[in-house]
Amino acid sequence: MNLEEVIKTIDNVVFTNTGQHLRDVEAIVLRGTWQAKTYEQIAETCQYSLNYIKQVAAPKLWKLLSEALGENISKTNFRFIIERQWEGHLEKILPSPESVNSLSAANINIDGRQPKGNSDELRSQDWGEVPEINIFYGRTQELAMLNKWLVNDSCQLVAVVGMGGIGKTSLAVQCIQQIHDQFEFVIWRDLRSAPSVSKLVAELTQFLSPQSKNYFREEDIETQISDFIGLLRQHRCLIVLDTTTVIQQNSHVSGHYREGYQTYGKFLRRLGQESHRSCLMWIAREKPREIVLMEGETRPVHSLYLKGLDSQAQEILKDKNLLDRESWEDLIQLYRGNPLALKIVASTIQELFGGKVSAFLKQETIVFGELNDILDEQFECISALEQEILYWLAIECQPISLSQLRADILAPVAQSELIEALESLLRRSLIERTIVQEEVIFSLQQPVVSQYVINQICERICAEIQEFGRNHKIEKIELLRTLVLVKRTQENEAIQEMQVRLILKPIKNQLCKILKDENVISELLTKILSLLQGKTSLVVGYAKSNIESLLLEIKLDLGDLSYR
Repeated sequence: MNLEEVIKTIDNVVFTNTGQHLRDVEAIVLRGTWQAKTYEQIAETCQYSLNYIKQVAAPKLWKLLSEALGENISKTNFRFIIERQWEGHLEKILPSPESVNSLSAANINIDGRQPKGNSDELRSQDWGEVPEINIFYGRTQELAMLNKWLVNDSCQLVAVVGMGGIGKTSLAVQCIQQIHDQFEFVIWRDLRSAPSVSKLVAELTQFLSPQSKNYFREEDIETQISDFIGLLRQHRCLIVLDTTTVIQQNSHVSGHYREGYQTYGKFLRRLGQESHRSCLMWIAREKPREIVLMEGETRPVHSLYLKGLDSQAQEILKDKNLLDRESWEDLIQLYRGNPLALKIVASTIQELFGGKVSAFLKQETIVFGELNDILDEQFECISALEQEILYWLAIECQPISLSQLRADILAPVAQSELIEALESLLRRSLIERTIVQEEVIFSLQQPVVSQYVINQICERICAEIQEFGRNHKIEKIELLRTLVLVKRTQENEAIQEMQVRLILKPIKNQLCKILKDENVISELLTKILSLLQGKTSLVVGYAKSNIESLLLEIKLDLGDLSYR
């Protein structure tokens, strides 16, 4: 019994059971497994990526063989079972002439059909750096919608958007695993290295048409894109671009690109507007402006805004063996079903709280570690006005109207700028909009974002006061001047109590931790008050009120202070 006899015989068994021959990648996996190679070693010897072999091709192959041979077959027991069954009945299943002729490793289609024409017509896949997805939860409706857009509706441009950790990439991987055989070419690219459009298009063109000249000419990008779209007309391709904030504009409203990457907008616009047979899937935290303008019910451009998991999120907690099932729904709602956030917090609950969800919930600390890193990355990309809006929504502790937001913001801001910033935050999935009695109100989208923003306020104000202690420059207290920490009104005492508990007390505690002495803190705050005397109301802003609130919190008698 030699290896080629085994491959041919298994091909015949598969053909008998399914009517299809082994695919090229399946034959490669079988040969490597027989030779006791790891998946990594197998990937090094072929054009298929490690992730595609490990996540897609191999699991499908072992399932197929298990059903065909009536035993649970895996990579570890494949050779043992085949050698045992060989003496039984496998050697009697002689390979047919068709399978012998069609099994050449270089000439088997992705879907197992006999290829026609030259090798350029073969189906091919390049999964690039697609991440390994071991477990996938729910998303039945979202998968069905994506499948419909990509296969039935033949969309040319599809965006999958949502905040960090919500599961955009996992959904895309799962979708492609289900429908990859509907396309001649499937290509996955992670744009974390921030390639220029010219470089990206040159690489994709070379893959789709190896005989083409591998050109890379930034000065002729229009021709490059035109040639590429020509290939998308010839072949049915699915191209997935998993983007990051690297190519997006920092400190700007959503949908813009960094300097040097504006051509991505042109690239998307042409792929959405010009006719072709293929589809580009764009995975991002925010929807590009070009897609916003082109999408529509009857148009070949669509976008899917991904929200958190609902009841399926319990599977994540179940996998982590968490206790207190009656508290699971509270935990899920706290993180709005964000899969990554729940995985992170579930690990913490298991390690620090012995799996007791109720014990974790009592801590009232929901943003830490990797969750901070995820939000830091997203927070750094937003404009100064967007940051200020988030600050005010967190301080208000309740949904507020556009008019209330305008009243809160100290510096004059044009209505158009405010609307643009709110729209940008909505696209970034950081705030949500609801309508109450015909009035539009805005709020932070989830408790995690709210606590993160409050933490940012506390840290920045403490840093400003600490910096003032070093140089005594009143200009350094920018946030202390532009935000009100506690609204001293009689309208809603419950909100005041929340502001004191969530903002004022943490600032006082952090200052005590940094400066070590409440008397030193009082002296610094009193010094700021003295420097504010005689300044205009715009310069003083909310600083006087905030400092008085802090001094009250550390029980300093303000009776002898007079400054107005």
